[in-house]
Amino acid sequence: MNLVQISTFLSVYQIGSYTKAAELLYLPQPTISHRISQLEKDLGKSLLIRGKRSIKLTEEGKAFLPHAQRILGALQKGKEAVERIGQGATGSLSIGCNNSFAHALPEIMDSFTAEYPNISIKVYCYPTKELIRMMKNQIFQLCITRYASNDSEIVYRPVHSEQTKLFVSPEHHFANRGCVSLDEISKEPLITFTSVSQYRKIFDLTLSQFNLTYQAKYETNNLQLMKHFVKRNMGVCLVGNLSMRREVEQKELVQLEIEHNPFPSTQIFVACLNKELNSLDYLFIKHFEEGINNKFEFQKSVSAGTIN
Repeated sequence: MNLVQISTFLSVYQIGSYTKAAELLYLPQPTISHRISQLEKDLGKSLLIRGKRSIKLTEEGKAFLPHAQRILGALQKGKEAVERIGQGATGSLSIGCNNSFAHALPEIMDSFTAEYPNISIKVYCYPTKELIRMMKNQIFQLCITRYASNDSEIVYRPVHSEQTKLFVSPEHHFANRGCVSLDEISKEPLITFTSVSQYRKIFDLTLSQFNLTYQAKYETNNLQLMKHFVKRNMGVCLVGNLSMRREVEQKELVQLEIEHNPFPSTQIFVACLNKELNSLDYLFIKHFEEGINNKFEFQKSVSAGTIN
């Protein structure tokens, strides 16, 4: 029995559906079912009954429910206690970060170190598979990634969802358009991630559904280089809207909508091993989530046309 299983049990009961709980937690439904089954196996009793329209508690489930709620309630109080003494926090924090998200870290790190100057930080930037391997080898306890895996040892906490947008130079002939069709975009020289990246694989799969081909003019895993090419009007770029936030704010790039946007939202997760984190980990997770949401507020203002 562990906290992840207990939290999943409460989510399924409160939402009333395995499927909807899986959607909310951004996990495959079999993972939700497995966690509940393991919890029931450890307790030796069934806790939930699947009805046609809702989930009901067994008698054993009713008996277990208040204890599960108290366990997670106590954990939340512990987090709050840590936050209250956070200003005096000291120690060393190690985290991993997905390569495709490293661009968003500098601002968050600046504000975190300003608030907690006595905490030293190590950041490891690698592809997701390597981050998971390093986390399992106890090199660090948590990482930031865009991709989740069906791994029972890893817990993924969704902190933000972003949409794929089109980015062009202010000199590009699309620049004064509010919205551009996918067919038009496919005819432009494209600046994109390399074919081995997870982002590119999702991109190619989406376009194949519309029988569209494109010219990958420049391919790189370096986001700064992608930005350089777009600024030079050497092609267009399709990426998550946080990736180009600063360049749009400074009017170095133009953000455009994609007509009938077929690309799935990109989730940003904080991933950690299926065990208790320490107080510094919790401090960083809270700070990171607040920082990302502040960036999101900016993006909403861009979409609404309120940035001067």
